[in-house]
Amino acid sequence: MNKFEQELTGVKARVMEMGALAERMVDWASTALLTRDRAIIAEVLAAEEKLDRFQIEIDSEAIRLITIYTPTAKNLRFLLMVGRINTELERIGGQAVNNCEYVEMFLSDPPPRPLDDLSRMTEITCRMMHEALQAFAHEDVQKAGQVVTLDDDVDSLNRQTFKDLLTDRSNDPEMIRRCMSLILLARSLERIADHAVNICGADLAGLTREG
Repeated sequence: MNKFEQELTGVKARVMEMGALAERMVDWASTALLTRDRAIIAEVLAAEEKLDRFQIEIDSEAIRLITIYTPTAKNLRFLLMVGRINTELERIGGQAVNNCEYVEMFLSDPPPRPLDDLSRMTEITCRMMHEALQAFAHEDVQKAGQVVTLDDDVDSLNRQTFKDLLTDRSNDPEMIRRCMSLILLARSLERIADHAVNICGADLAGLTREG
């Protein structure tokens, strides 16, 4: 393995580190919803700064490698793919922070139902993120395609959550506010799933061309 190949391997490892952190942030935000633990929310907020540093460092390294080595078409596509995935992971982290802000709106009170659909949405979304990153790590086009098919399940659960929460006929302003927070949280999970799909799109674009 020559020096350039070693450096490409290092970039891939850094992307996987960043992806693992983004996964943890989403999981922590969802745990905070169930446990009402402000310490977990603090973990997510602290992790955002580290995620931002990952993005800057990985982007800078990809640009450096392109500039120094003028890579072949295949390796250039890989580095461009890294840039796209890097951006999606940063946005996932931003959505996890948003989720914590929504959770904070009803930390002192029990949230309205339903939580079952949100738990299922979180489970599928986290799976999509993990599998998308595994597809990148192993250059597995088939796995990337499988992840995309899960997005319909998340969309369906998002619609069901929205419908269920809107059927709450309470006139209590606090209850209405908490319902809106959960609707926003569900929407955020749906967006995270979209970012996982975009990672798979980058995988498919970067791994299915020869040369």
